[in-house]
Amino acid sequence: MSTALADRVGVSTITFRFRPLDEALRLIAAMGAVEVDLGAIPAVTDHVPVPFTGSTSGYVEALAAHQLRSGAVNSDVGDLNDPALTREALAEIAEPLVALAAATGGALIVPCGRADHAPFVDDEADLARIADNLRYLGELARAHGVRLLVEVLHHKRWIHSVERADDLLDRVGADVFGLLFDVSHIVASGDDPVDWARRRADRIERVHLRDAVPGDLNVGIGRGVADFAGTIDALESGGFTGTYILELETHDVAEADREADAVRSRAAIVDLLTAAHA
Repeated sequence: MSTALADRVGVSTITFRFRPLDEALRLIAAMGAVEVDLGAIPAVTDHVPVPFTGSTSGYVEALAAHQLRSGAVNSDVGDLNDPALTREALAEIAEPLVALAAATGGALIVPCGRADHAPFVDDEADLARIADNLRYLGELARAHGVRLLVEVLHHKRWIHSVERADDLLDRVGADVFGLLFDVSHIVASGDDPVDWARRRADRIERVHLRDAVPGDLNVGIGRGVADFAGTIDALESGGFTGTYILELETHDVAEADREADAVRSRAAIVDLLTAAHA
């Protein structure tokens, strides 16, 4: 396999979300990965606590100790369609995370919309509020030299379909944010990641990988119905040159087997990426 291609398959610390950060980084490095996402989602892991009030230098040192680079801080900065979320409150949560992303050399990933399929007001008002908040976050990130990435489609959040995600992407351009493309959320929502990858190749800047079936996104690689071969082929042929991040927040593997399953999963994706370039 090509070392350059293998280096494009990284691992999120969320894969080992129940382990301390240093152990998660050690396990990821032992897998042969060189790039990570740092999990900063309170409902999932406290690898980066939110609100973040810690030292950025501690994360820089931890990454260096394991010879890893950070591609992104994967965060939750609040419900961007909530009328009660003020700019001041959003900045208070987001700015320390942007500073961490800047210090560790990665992007900042945010979701868009609360964990509910119902709008706060109505579809138009909620979509407009999300677009406005993302423009603000994009400016804040740019001021620190950080790229904003958005997990636009999230199966459990307000934007949970390709149709609604396309509406936001059409409203807010690539100058504001890049698309974080998560295969499991697309499949869990009943949409087709291969088709969306082809149509949105110009916006996709980072990819998260986990398997899924409609309605369930916490499935291990190869145990769901995601077409990873087709998705990777579509992305690579569309010009994607970024990183594929295994975010294995899986509920169908015993914790004792998690390391071996992650190793197996990464090898499978590296093989598919290699085949796409054969």
